Amino acid sequence: MIEAYGDADIFFPTDFWLLEKIDHYCSGWSNEHTGSRSSKPVKKRRTITLDTAAFMEEFGLPIKTKTRSGYNPLLDDFKNTKFYLSVPTHNTK
Repeated sequence: MIEAYGDADIFFPTDFWLLEKIDHYCSGWSNEHTGSRSSKPVKKRRTITLDTAAFMEEFGLPIKTKTRSGYNPLLDDFKNTKFYLSVPTHNTK
């Protein structure tokens, strides 16, 4: 029997507060960390952290993954995981 590659997911513990700070710093969307007194408006990012069930409710199709017994792996599995979403809050033209 040949084992299929990619059959296991690997998750790492994440400090979401720190991830948000790094995201804002590296993307150049906020200069509040620099103490800059520039007259240019500070660009902001909208960030949100959702647990897996909330993310799947919002962006998945949980009605299509429910089993006959009522178990829904899309919502019931991975209760200790989260999704980090980050988007600019203005038009980026």
